[in-house]
Amino acid sequence: MTHQTKIEWCDFTVNFWEGCQKVGPGCDHCYAEARDQRFTGRQHWGPHAPRRKVKSGVSKLLGIQGKAQAFRAEHGHWPRVFCSSLSDVFDNAVDKSWQIEAFATIHACSDTRVILLTKRVGNVFQMIPPSWASRELGGWPKHVGLMITVVNQEEADRDIPKLLDLKARMGIPWVGLSMEPLLGLVDLRLRDDGVPLNRWGLPLGPCGYYCSEEHGHVDHRTRLDWIIVGGESGHHARPMHPDWARSLRDQCSAAGVPFLFKQWGEWVTSLDRDRDDPDWRADYINNYVDRGKSRWLNLAGGRGFHGERFHVMARVGKARAGRLLDGRTWDQFPEALS
Repeated sequence: MTHQTKIEWCDFTVNFWEGCQKVGPGCDHCYAEARDQRFTGRQHWGPHAPRRKVKSGVSKLLGIQGKAQAFRAEHGHWPRVFCSSLSDVFDNAVDKSWQIEAFATIHACSDTRVILLTKRVGNVFQMIPPSWASRELGGWPKHVGLMITVVNQEEADRDIPKLLDLKARMGIPWVGLSMEPLLGLVDLRLRDDGVPLNRWGLPLGPCGYYCSEEHGHVDHRTRLDWIIVGGESGHHARPMHPDWARSLRDQCSAAGVPFLFKQWGEWVTSLDRDRDDPDWRADYINNYVDRGKSRWLNLAGGRGFHGERFHVMARVGKARAGRLLDGRTWDQFPEALS
């Protein structure tokens, strides 16, 4: 059984439906929306657009489950399955019966390691099956993890407390952040054991304040378990400052949180220049180097963790940009995905 996706942090993708709605700046240049328009010729994006049911979604996940033992014997870990790469499992506009079917299938496939990724962490509690929300009825499945998309500091401050609250209340085995496309410098305020702190140095509660376990909220042991970072790809891709990625790598390293660097995207750093270097200025753009084949951008924004440095970014395409960060790959996974 071979891998069926090029996504670096999973082995397979499964979609029960296609279509979604943009909810933040990370959605601006959605690859799934562009793919939908290209291959289906229809519009399944937006609050009133119909979602397209993928009839093979259930059977595909069941097929992965059926061959999971053989996959583990070959690769050394259970198959990691991303649900859903072309939609959001917690989308408001999806037919409720589709969601019920999807969650039932996910629940049954206990020999897989399912990764749920959402931009709608506020919808999770009311949309999961009642048994997932109740420890007395079985609780959240041990083979399923929950990730949220965080692309800037505003989203981190708003949504990470909600994610940790869900983890603590429902016993989610692991949670993480998909920080792609990374659009700014983000301070996760991680304690040395991976527990995020608020601005007063206390463990985060669901509203960004400290709340004790006795109140049913996050406590001092609730940590982030995985961070994925990547730049944007596609025709309108925005460049990612190298220091943004380095900062998150260093934060994860200090806190013992697994870190995976997925890609640079379309842009890669070409030259590093100090702030006072007279040869370069912020917002300098030119096409002279290879007669317009590459776009060069003097990108500022690294201040705060590595000092202020400008990085001259070249648009070279996703394949050439690669996924090396300071000369090496970063492919760390949480133990729960083993």
